Amino acid sequence: MLRKKSKRIVIITALLFLVMQTLIFASIPKDTDTETIKVLVKNGTSTYSIANKLKDEGIIYSSNLFLLIAFLSNSRLKAGEYDLSKNMSTIDILRKLEHGERNIYVLKIVEGFNIFNVADMMEQAGIMNRDQFIMLAKNREYLKRLGIEGDSLEGYLAPDTYHYSKEIDIEKFIEKIVQRTFKLFEKQDIKNIMNAKGFDVYKTLTLASMIEKEAKFKEEKPLISAVFHNRLNKGMTLDCDPTIIYGTGAFQSPITKSDIVTYTPYNTYTFKGLPKGPICNPDKHSILAALYPAPVDYLYFVSKNDGTHVFSKDMKTHNHFVTMYQRSKNSKKQ
Repeated sequence: MLRKKSKRIVIITALLFLVMQTLIFASIPKDTDTETIKVLVKNGTSTYSIANKLKDEGIIYSSNLFLLIAFLSNSRLKAGEYDLSKNMSTIDILRKLEHGERNIYVLKIVEGFNIFNVADMMEQAGIMNRDQFIMLAKNREYLKRLGIEGDSLEGYLAPDTYHYSKEIDIEKFIEKIVQRTFKLFEKQDIKNIMNAKGFDVYKTLTLASMIEKEAKFKEEKPLISAVFHNRLNKGMTLDCDPTIIYGTGAFQSPITKSDIVTYTPYNTYTFKGLPKGPICNPDKHSILAALYPAPVDYLYFVSKNDGTHVFSKDMKTHNHFVTMYQRSKNSKKQ
């Protein structure tokens, strides 16, 4: 009996020794190098594959040790992009992956941003290369899959702050942003008003994008919408300066006299009706304003140089205000 008991004690002691030795080794970093190594763990990656990846990257001593500690601690590792280094122990790395301490990227799409602004933000946030985003934003097959009529994502990227983790496919991430826009148009009252006005989602977003670029304050959006609707109904050109800028692509340059008379599919001075498509990504207020214009008969508006506008019913009154506020603007420059 004593022999069996002694044997059991020896076995238990040996096991405890092995476990302690294993934990000690797992607590020792491989190196003192603090350089960050980004490791991407995609959804569905096995613990075995993660261990081999870490070994191949030179971050851990042994993939078998990693697997053993993961087994002993019953770890469930989460997908994501992780900042790791060789001065982290196997236990530290496991803990980080188990807790999901992954890199989260923030993308802020501001109302009025166009796809080129969004591309810049994508690159600045470290989510995606600018040119790659532009290519994806204009990819016909991708647009068709998303149910977008136009030739780009312009107008469909709902303004908001989004959080992105790199284990998520970038196309699916953008798709969720687009779905936010489509969701607004699923409401029955929105469908009814679009049908009544002969609008569809694409036309609504096009007009809403013009309102977005013209109005700084949401209170003025229904008024500016009314001007555009009234001009459409009267067969007038819409004369929207931001459409000229979008057509030329000279976003940082002032509009020239040549720009005004040069035709592009977006220059609403050179043809009647809406431009080819949206010129930016409008917010919800601009979209609703496009469908619910104010009940006024204004046909013109001019900036008061403070972010607000003065509205007129006829050209004579409009020209008076243009002269007044243009003179005021020039005097401030002197």
